[in-house]
Amino acid sequence: MDMKKGTRSCKYNIPAMAIALLLFAVFPHTGGMSALSLSVRASVPWQHEYRLRGDDSFQVHARQVIETGVTAPSGKGEVYYAGPYDDVQGIINRLSPGDTLYLRGGVYNRKIRLYGGVQGREDAYITIAAMPGEDVVFDGSGLSGHDQDQDGPSMFWLYGCGYVQLTGFEVRNAHGRDASAILLEPGTHHVVVSDLYIHNISTPSPRSEDHCANAILVMGRSGSTISNVLLFRNTIENCETGWSEAISVAANVSSVNIVGNRLNDTGNIAICFAGNYGNAPSSVDYPRGGLVYGNTVTNCHCVYDTGFAIYADGAQDVDFVGNTVKSCDGGIEAGAENGGHATRNILIANNLLTDCAEAAVGIGTPGGGGHVESVSVYGNRYRHVGWLSGGASILRFGSSNVSTYDNSYIEDDSQMNLPYFPTFTNPGLH
Repeated sequence: MDMKKGTRSCKYNIPAMAIALLLFAVFPHTGGMSALSLSVRASVPWQHEYRLRGDDSFQVHARQVIETGVTAPSGKGEVYYAGPYDDVQGIINRLSPGDTLYLRGGVYNRKIRLYGGVQGREDAYITIAAMPGEDVVFDGSGLSGHDQDQDGPSMFWLYGCGYVQLTGFEVRNAHGRDASAILLEPGTHHVVVSDLYIHNISTPSPRSEDHCANAILVMGRSGSTISNVLLFRNTIENCETGWSEAISVAANVSSVNIVGNRLNDTGNIAICFAGNYGNAPSSVDYPRGGLVYGNTVTNCHCVYDTGFAIYADGAQDVDFVGNTVKSCDGGIEAGAENGGHATRNILIANNLLTDCAEAAVGIGTPGGGGHVESVSVYGNRYRHVGWLSGGASILRFGSSNVSTYDNSYIEDDSQMNLPYFPTFTNPGLH
């Protein structure tokens, strides 16, 4: 799938400064999980409040994960343990609300499936976690896809499951067309994916059109919506995604929060919300309601074109706030590649964008396509951008109702840490 480039449901506004108060906090063991620290720096007060997306219960749960830095088991079910040579899939198929599966250290050369029967509750998530202090690796070397249309494996395939948490392990070496480390498909809901180390996910011919791979793909390819998702503090690097993206949110998807992740050298676009490619009924064939907050993207370059690091294409009601983009083809873009469809209600605010060849911010799609409307661009800071576009910091094509204000060029390196940009410190997992 080529993804090159509603109403707001939030009830909880979470001040960014509340997170800043957690500077270098180390939280005690919770529900059997190891202590994880959340480190956030703040140089000056930062006025924007980030807004989580999802239903009320999910916002409460996601807020707890983000502000404590701990993806903790509920402690309401049974605790299971499995190693590389055990029947991991069989145990997962039997998990009930509140259960926890701890994976012991070692290399797992297998794919995992979480189907609709794997259902927790809003007060009792099912948790699959690395055993504290042990290195757990899922290696896709030599594995094939799960159907005839997919050459490469999806190492963790979530289809219709709900109230599930994956945390603390490594996923590597998924190779082939449409390979992925984590794949969420229709009907999946209330999912937390946190503290994973994902690397070397690749497609064999990245310059060939429609040769794709993803580190994390949230793909709503039917009328059954994927909703209430948190991707938190994952590290993704050394991938070759071809004509797709490292983190892709596509088609019929609602309320996805991408917070505090680090993406480096992933090829093409790092984070993308894309819609209107004919993967779901037209009335719902687009992501709506998204938060992309506090992520760091470095050294991402498209091998066949110029691609911005963070991109909304046919999406609606998505906030890109407090992210850092450095040494990429471009910074953050709101475009619409498919005619007859719109990208609207996009916020690009208080991001740090440096060494971006095309521009810091792009609005609209050059050469036609759909329409971009209702975009706010403010408080962004940028340095060393636009040398491929004649020095442009903000590029604008066909678009309407666009407001830009209080964006500024950083004159020297001493100003690079102003204003406040959140930095989430990943725990030692690998």
